[in-house]
Amino acid sequence: MAEFSLKDEKEQQGEIFRLTTDTVVTHDTSEEFSLPDYVPEIRKLLYTKASVLPESKYIGDEGVGSFVEFSGTITYLLIYTDDEGNLCSLPLTSNYEAKSALINHPTTVFIDTTVDSVTPRVNAPRKVTLKSRLKSRIQGWEKTATLEKIENKSTADELFIERSIENISVAEIKQIGLSDIKFSDKLDMQGNENPRPLWCDACASVTDVKVQNNAVSVRAEAKIKCLCDVNGEIIALTKSVPIAEEIEAEGACLGDLARVSARCVSLAISNEQSNEVGQLFFDLTCELEGEVIRNSEVQVTKDCYSTKYEIEESYKSIDTYRAAKVQNCSVTVSEAVKRKGKEACTIIDVIGESSIEKADVKGKSFIVSGKLNVTALEKIEENDNVEYLTEGYEIPFKYSCDAGAIEEPISRCSASSGEISARIEGDKIYVSGEIYISMTLLDKGKVQIMDTAVLKKEMEIKKDAGCVRVYFPKEGDTLWEIAKKYHTTVATLKMQNDLSADTVEGIKNLII
Repeated sequence: MAEFSLKDEKEQQGEIFRLTTDTVVTHDTSEEFSLPDYVPEIRKLLYTKASVLPESKYIGDEGVGSFVEFSGTITYLLIYTDDEGNLCSLPLTSNYEAKSALINHPTTVFIDTTVDSVTPRVNAPRKVTLKSRLKSRIQGWEKTATLEKIENKSTADELFIERSIENISVAEIKQIGLSDIKFSDKLDMQGNENPRPLWCDACASVTDVKVQNNAVSVRAEAKIKCLCDVNGEIIALTKSVPIAEEIEAEGACLGDLARVSARCVSLAISNEQSNEVGQLFFDLTCELEGEVIRNSEVQVTKDCYSTKYEIEESYKSIDTYRAAKVQNCSVTVSEAVKRKGKEACTIIDVIGESSIEKADVKGKSFIVSGKLNVTALEKIEENDNVEYLTEGYEIPFKYSCDAGAIEEPISRCSASSGEISARIEGDKIYVSGEIYISMTLLDKGKVQIMDTAVLKKEMEIKKDAGCVRVYFPKEGDTLWEIAKKYHTTVATLKMQNDLSADTVEGIKNLII
């Protein structure tokens, strides 16, 4: 029968985040839309863009397992020509809901959802079906106590416990976010009057992140583009909006790491806010989200023993995670590719979407690779006839940074596109663009710690009274190991042998 158990007197001293779920799920959505009467009919669909706006998530339990339900909105932009060959656009939205199983009941769940593919189908001049496949990376992190505190204990039986403590570095992760950052301003008309907006788009990118006490300071930039028809000529009006915000992060302090990404939630262009002729105004809403990560020291019990009774112990291995790299960076791509079309044309607009395909550690380098999908909207004029078409190209990109020594990498990365330009020369198209990457790289390791230890009073250690034992240390011996072997204490060995340090290096013999 156990007289004493470590688990019986557990006192929590530290916690670690343990990754319990790391999975990728796909879910399909499909919806048929009817075009409103004031929108021109679709003759030729040129391009469909889709993006995801996450809105909510819920973690619950059912039976023996947990689950996460999450939802949001898919925003579409359709670019097409009508019966008269004019360029038109139509923004549409569709809601999505998904559910995925979780292991245990995590404290924190990260969900990164992107559009894997979108398939449009025009059923009739005023009816279109949009099918999307969404891909979601789900990471569930659970807070777990790591230390069972063992205090030196003295009873009538003079029972003593010795324990060995080790400090390990572990990451503590906290989600942060700031919603509904609103801007209202007017576009630079570049000397043009009475523009007719065809469509508008916006992107946002984070340029600098600094952790303050209880807050994260973020500098970002939103870029707005509105394609307009000015007396038959199509021009692009642009505007850059600086973003400087502080996100509340309770407990954050200088020295912590932070990763933040930005996204544009909504954009509206109008000329109804002023009596200025031909002036265009915009209303933009953005969001910031990310996490603060701190590498902190946590104590764990590596070993223990009794000076009076035999002890029966068991050990367990736990996973630990340390933040190795948290960064917001940018990559410039520039490449010439062979054109798909042969007709002489003019580039009206360039639309780009970035995606991460692989993130891996090689040696001491963390390498992120992906692709920039570029769609060039082109105009062909022949014999007073005007025709619009699109050509798509894939431009690969790669980013590498120093990651130090990594045993087993765990990464989360996202990419967004900045300003993109293209020009045609002969049979080639030259593409230049800016890609913004935000990354979190963790190093997964394992630590062996004490699980249970039971003292058995019926197995008292017999010691010879008045006996003097001399021990001759071997290479690699430690005072802890010697004390455990002979059921004494490190303090006793140091006192009996007039030692000031815990090492036995250079010591020829020890009195036990």
